Amino acid sequence: MTTKITKKQKLTNLFLAGFILAVSMAQMAYIQSTFLNKFFSLETLSIIFICTYVISFIAMNQYPKLICRFNNLRTAIALFILQISSLLIFIYLPYKILIPLAFILYTISVNLIFINFDIFLEAQTSNKKTGRIRGAYYTLYNLGWVVSPFISGTILSKYGFNTVFMTVIFLLLPLMLILLTTFKKYSNHYSHTHINFSDTINKLRQRKNIAQIFMIALLLQFFYATMTLFLPVYLNRTIGLSWEQLGIIFTIMLLPFVLLEFPAGYLADKYWGEKEILTAGIIITSLSLIAISFVNSTSMVVWAIVLFTSRVGASLIEIMRDTYFFKKVEVQDIGVINAFRSTMPLGYLLLSIIAGIILTFLPIGAMFTVLGLIMMTGLYFSLTIKDTL
Repeated sequence: MTTKITKKQKLTNLFLAGFILAVSMAQMAYIQSTFLNKFFSLETLSIIFICTYVISFIAMNQYPKLICRFNNLRTAIALFILQISSLLIFIYLPYKILIPLAFILYTISVNLIFINFDIFLEAQTSNKKTGRIRGAYYTLYNLGWVVSPFISGTILSKYGFNTVFMTVIFLLLPLMLILLTTFKKYSNHYSHTHINFSDTINKLRQRKNIAQIFMIALLLQFFYATMTLFLPVYLNRTIGLSWEQLGIIFTIMLLPFVLLEFPAGYLADKYWGEKEILTAGIIITSLSLIAISFVNSTSMVVWAIVLFTSRVGASLIEIMRDTYFFKKVEVQDIGVINAFRSTMPLGYLLLSIIAGIILTFLPIGAMFTVLGLIMMTGLYFSLTIKDTL
């Protein structure tokens, strides 16, 4: 006789799965541009990034149809198999013609898996506790990001890229097992749902506040793209920091995600709503991004402070973005959830295009000022959005 898994147990398992997912993703996030730079110039990398995120964006808009047909669990497992396959190509078939293809497969699967986890989590969450549950989930998720840069930096400096890739594969295996055992009787909420992209766009137009949080989410992904694709190369190649130094700096940098998101989510649920915290986060993030252009120091302490401050802002935006959005949607709104998560490839795509134009005229250091000013436009959306309290 099998014991039925309670909602609390499912949430606990999801929190653990989110932590492992974060560790696996973070192992790759800050080294992938450097790995690709072994094979291609920065100019060629910009083209690869553009192609990757165009394809990712298209894939994300088709993905809900696959979830409707095969259910959330099966599609999630398929994505993890796709990730493992792409990593095996990096390790055993590192040919110039295959590396971009493997990178595209890996990036698509990483982008899509967020939709699956959103659906799993939303199905176990009530609106009154959205901020607290999302805050707890992101605290553990971001803890995975915090511990990973130091680990990946150490592995990379001592053993090379292949060992990092193999580590990620071994992390994905227990992750698949957790999902299979927790949601083995997962029902298909969407078996009779028809997903239409134009209908989703119309829903966003009709729901002004959802559209505004969508724009804030896009700007946040724009910021993350800057930090992931260009900051590691800038700090390593231009400033001259080693990967061991970067591993320590990135670990310190990510601490605000662990320290701030749960209390911020609690305050948004109980007292303030999301508007004020969102606005503060956008100001802090924008100014920190601009500051990067003016810091030429090789001091680990200086860079740790600048980047830590940037993540104070980003962590506040991230949890308010999710808290606000998931208070406004239900698990059945798969098209809208998908559009929300499609801000990830769209943000990375826009950053790749804009950065390619900027780098044609300006050095990479000056690019951060321009991007910080673009980030500042988020104040319009945060100041005009209708608060939930």
